[in-house]
Amino acid sequence: MNEHPLVSVVIPCYNSAQSLPELIAGIDRVLSPRGSYEIVCVNDCSRDETMAVLEQLSTQYPTLKVIDLVFNVGQFKALLCAMEYSQGETVVTIDDDLQHSPDDIPLLLNTLDTRPDIDVVIGAYTSKQHQLYRNLGTRLVAWVDRHIFQKPTGLQSTSFRAIRRVVADALTAHKTQFPVMGPLILNVTRRVCNVEVGHHKRKYGKSGYRLSKLIGTTFDNVLNFSSLPLKFISILGSVFSVVGLCIALFFVCKYLIVGIPLPGWTSLMVMLNFYSGLILLGIGIIGEYLIRILKESKGSPRYCIRKTLNLPK
Repeated sequence: MNEHPLVSVVIPCYNSAQSLPELIAGIDRVLSPRGSYEIVCVNDCSRDETMAVLEQLSTQYPTLKVIDLVFNVGQFKALLCAMEYSQGETVVTIDDDLQHSPDDIPLLLNTLDTRPDIDVVIGAYTSKQHQLYRNLGTRLVAWVDRHIFQKPTGLQSTSFRAIRRVVADALTAHKTQFPVMGPLILNVTRRVCNVEVGHHKRKYGKSGYRLSKLIGTTFDNVLNFSSLPLKFISILGSVFSVVGLCIALFFVCKYLIVGIPLPGWTSLMVMLNFYSGLILLGIGIIGEYLIRILKESKGSPRYCIRKTLNLPK
């Protein structure tokens, strides 16, 4: 009798036609001895032959379930889509680029099995095989998570995780249009730990995470899960209001006591541009929040499915 509960390995796929056969074969080799697993791949509107490869692999591996999306939604929404259609008591998230080794999946699962006090096990890299800007961007995101979301010191966030079903269901219950997995997980549970895993060089293609996207993800982290920018602007506005009032009182007193010669344009323009810039900064941040509120209130679908393979009707 199989003593292991069903494990779901969920994979968001984008332009990964070359790496998928090796990845799926590796997962099958590692998890077949457990006897109870499924793989859920979401094709995020890839521009290469990813869907054709997945169709071929679905005939070779009955445990492989495929979801083809109508339009590109990004990694996090595609990941949540795969979670929603998974059925396992444990959900493993892994990237499609072979930088995470399927051989490390049992390490995550065994840690979760032996730690009933833990809800999420995250693979922590001994050394990263990313480009310099990726590593710097990751450090920036980690700094934001630590100072805004109170992420435990030393906890490393990666996309290679094993998650209990109750947490996976809580993650998919968040219907935000701007999901980011790291803050979402910390919002659901603090029972998270790391286990060391390897990180390999990318074999095929180039990463879709460019510097601008990493900055955008950090921006989403801050705006979607924190009111800190609004608080910052509020405090900064209050401080400079007091400073402006003090400066005004100073010049009034000086005028009444000793008089003031013809004021220069330089000081006037510096103060005018400084305060105007501060006001525009505040309006811009408030505008970003309003844009997100508008998109959330529209109720647009996070994804739209074109077709599925091997999923129950």
